[in-house]
Amino acid sequence: MIYLLGLTVAMCLAYVVLGFLFTMFFRNERPRPDHLSLASVGYIAAASLLSYLVAFSVSDPALGNRLLHVLGGGFLAFFVCFLVVRDGRLAIGRLRFFVFSFLVVMALGVANEMLEYVLQNYAGFLFAADPNDTWLDLMCNVAGALIGGACFTPLVRAPRAA
Repeated sequence: MIYLLGLTVAMCLAYVVLGFLFTMFFRNERPRPDHLSLASVGYIAAASLLSYLVAFSVSDPALGNRLLHVLGGGFLAFFVCFLVVRDGRLAIGRLRFFVFSFLVVMALGVANEMLEYVLQNYAGFLFAADPNDTWLDLMCNVAGALIGGACFTPLVRAPRAA
């Protein structure tokens, strides 16, 4: 449970880091956080906790874990990317948003699995008894990212023609 709360905090911090990354990458300037940013951190924390509630409400622990990676992994990370673009008022186009966000979400998923590996092998945490669980987690992250991409990409503003 402490690990999941740590992931919630990490997703909120990822919003800040990705705010800099997206703005520097697409505009070459520093972001200017405002009241939307604080609200978005609250949305991220609430969505993260909601994904845990949904995943833990499933009676089968393996299926709950899959759902956790779909909702609390890929989908939530895509939501964070969407909030960064929305709050930063970045008009980057839908295709660029989807591709860049998808790559960011996959990187976050891989980083999570690497952290799980280190914690399981060197700190005594137990995440999975089977190494195939890592691959299933990554596939669920992809599924969540695709669902998130389908939900959030249409909401991204297209750049104005000059």
